Amino acid sequence: MIYEERYTVVDIKKGRDYLDTCRETVIPSLRSAGGQVLCLVNGLVGDPANAFLQMTAFPDFDTWQSAQEAYSTGRDHLIESEQVRLLRQVAYLPKGVPSPEDRRASFGYRRFFIKRENLDRFVECSEQGVWPLYHAAGCRILGLWTPLSVTDPMEIVLMTGYHGPGHWEETRFFEGKPDGIDDQVWEKGRSLGAERGSMLVGRSWVRIFRTHDIY
Repeated sequence: MIYEERYTVVDIKKGRDYLDTCRETVIPSLRSAGGQVLCLVNGLVGDPANAFLQMTAFPDFDTWQSAQEAYSTGRDHLIESEQVRLLRQVAYLPKGVPSPEDRRASFGYRRFFIKRENLDRFVECSEQGVWPLYHAAGCRILGLWTPLSVTDPMEIVLMTGYHGPGHWEETRFFEGKPDGIDDQVWEKGRSLGAERGSMLVGRSWVRIFRTHDIY
């Protein structure tokens, strides 16, 4: 699988028109071509409201390339700028389009930079410690990726679903272990989270996006 990350800034007055075009024309065309749109979100914290991010999965490069026709459907009058890059999955998630029970109102989009030799352990700490803790707190991990291009340090992209910005803030765990979370899950999550944090080159940062129903 390969994944397309598409970041689109639209005319500030045409956000609704852009959403309608995505739902009625672009996304159905992508699905017909073999793509799976995992999410369509717009800026809430850290990005303007007229900035949209779309993550789409394709089985291979040829399918992605042929599916680009979906974007030549009269969107140009809505768009101010657009950036696209291809990613590959580095963990067991994503597994496809989120199920209804796993969908959330907001997404956190976080970028990490690590040394390439630390990738396997970084993923292990995420899958075995950090993610179980966050799932226990009501979050849902959408996926973990890295760009197809090779860079040093290596960029890692994480998208996590939250019930809203307040839920994201609660899961910073400033007040310690929340009620209802198993002690072992808490301790392992915090321990492996600290180990994962020690692998970072520089800082990581997060942006919060609002989810739109496209399913």
